Amino acid sequence: MKKVKDFRQNQGKRHKTWVVLSIIFLSILTENCSYKQIEMFSNKNQEQLINILNIPSKKLPSYSTIRRVMMGDFESEIQLIFDEIISANYSEHQEDRIAVDGKS
Repeated sequence: MKKVKDFRQNQGKRHKTWVVLSIIFLSILTENCSYKQIEMFSNKNQEQLINILNIPSKKLPSYSTIRRVMMGDFESEIQLIFDEIISANYSEHQEDRIAVDGKS
């Protein structure tokens, strides 16, 4: 997530985009997908997230920061990053694969 470019202005920015995106992705992986659910996930797991993501301010992104980052146009950039990760770690002919879209 550190490769994703931040579209926000530097003024008043407290959290790096990769931190906010990491919280969003972790939340979505636990089926917390709305802005409010992501904020609740973040608050519920505050201590772990601060430690894992090494957040120096000891404060997590607010609801409005989460919303602002989610409204950013990162889809194609994130897709390219995931494609790089998959290509680097899995061969095309690897037989042991698990579908992540619910199909088997």
